[in-house]
Amino acid sequence: MGTGIVDEDGEDVSSKGRIILFQLKRVGDRTGKFELELNFFYDKEISLGPVTSVGCLIADGKSRMVVGAGAEINIEQWGNSKLTQVGFFHCYMQVQDVVIFKNFLILSDAYNSLHFLVWRESDMSLTLLAKDYEPTSMYAAGLLSRGGTLSFVCHDDRQNLSFLSYAPGDLASRGGNKLVCRADCHLGTQTTALTSHVCRSSLVINSATTESTLVALKQQDPLFGKLDDDKRFGLHYGSTDGGFGTIMPVSEGIYWRLAALQSVMSNALESDCSLSQRAWRLFRRAPRRGGCRSNDRKKGVVDGDLVMKYADLPITEQEDLASAIGSTVDLILDNLLEVGVSNMVV
Repeated sequence: MGTGIVDEDGEDVSSKGRIILFQLKRVGDRTGKFELELNFFYDKEISLGPVTSVGCLIADGKSRMVVGAGAEINIEQWGNSKLTQVGFFHCYMQVQDVVIFKNFLILSDAYNSLHFLVWRESDMSLTLLAKDYEPTSMYAAGLLSRGGTLSFVCHDDRQNLSFLSYAPGDLASRGGNKLVCRADCHLGTQTTALTSHVCRSSLVINSATTESTLVALKQQDPLFGKLDDDKRFGLHYGSTDGGFGTIMPVSEGIYWRLAALQSVMSNALESDCSLSQRAWRLFRRAPRRGGCRSNDRKKGVVDGDLVMKYADLPITEQEDLASAIGSTVDLILDNLLEVGVSNMVV
């Protein structure tokens, strides 16, 4: 657990942090009736600032603690009954959050967007692979994946979502030093955390015996579970206004079909107070600090709130909209079902 300590003299004395380790013990017999007891085990003061992020990094069979405090990330290793710093990385302003996957880290800076780091076990160092050069105030960051494709999602102070990727072969990456923006949109609400979840399939979501259903599907179709759509991870979040939402990756075919449906529905259906659905989802630029982002919005995100209204329309309107994009009602409803099931977290 990480904490922050603020002196009673206020800003005259810099704030500090503290790492506290607890030991979890099982108290009771082995017949199933037991209680869990939490005991204080160890603590360490962090002089860099209040601890804002704590995580676990596992590399080559070794587990280490990742501590984000102030403007630095420390890698702490347990040994000789104490935590010892074995690596660090210095960012610009303030560590907001650290997302860890394998031996890679996504660092979100409170004022300088995302940094993509890698932990090298050979020399025990954190190395910067790429970063986003746009001066953005970060609130939350997360990971989206579909098959072998990985995207970094960041949420800023202007309620935007940006989808970045690490693509060293792309000309826009400046030789691999810059994270390339693939899509963006305006979320319209504020959140402070993006949490990953597995996107489930509509074939097994209503099964009472999920394991046996998966075995039967794999026997019928040898490719089931090996396609990119069967290996997807989405994000869910809670907003400060009491809402709950999800973000998920889709295949290219589903995306273009739903994007065309979104475009037709935004023009054909009446909107609340005659407001534009399309303009509401456009990325809001931040003019502060001389932002270098171009005026070209990447878009690339389908508004689920809008396209899900298709299922509630009369059949005649559904047929007209499907005909307008060269598709069928059954195919669109099947895509919406798959999207709705993939968004289920519980």
